[in-house]
Amino acid sequence: MKTKILAFTLVLISGFAFGQNKMEKCNKLEQTEQKLCKDNVITHIISDYVEYPQTAKENFNEGTVYVRFLTDENQNLKSVRVLGESDENLAAAAQKAIEKFADAEGKMMLAQSEVYRIPVKFELE
Repeated sequence: MKTKILAFTLVLISGFAFGQNKMEKCNKLEQTEQKLCKDNVITHIISDYVEYPQTAKENFNEGTVYVRFLTDENQNLKSVRVLGESDENLAAAAQKAIEKFADAEGKMMLAQSEVYRIPVKFELE
């Protein structure tokens, strides 16, 4: 049990360090390119939080779910909404991944009072 907790903690810490390093690189870009760069970093990290729904796997459902979310002045997740039509199970999993990210390392990466539009990809191997 202690080994699993330690391994999980190490994964979170290394993921956070990766994200912070990438965000610092984004900050060195011109203002017009920073938002796109940061959104790409966030998209990559959120993919680590995605849990493919079992029913979607069984039905061979794949696709990209586009999610719009807002943060408040304290960088807290304010609202999450799926954009367009998506498989119900994939949409729920995408929302859950965003929420998990925001509760973990997102707090340090998300901007204050910002709107994000992030693609969450689901691909079977």
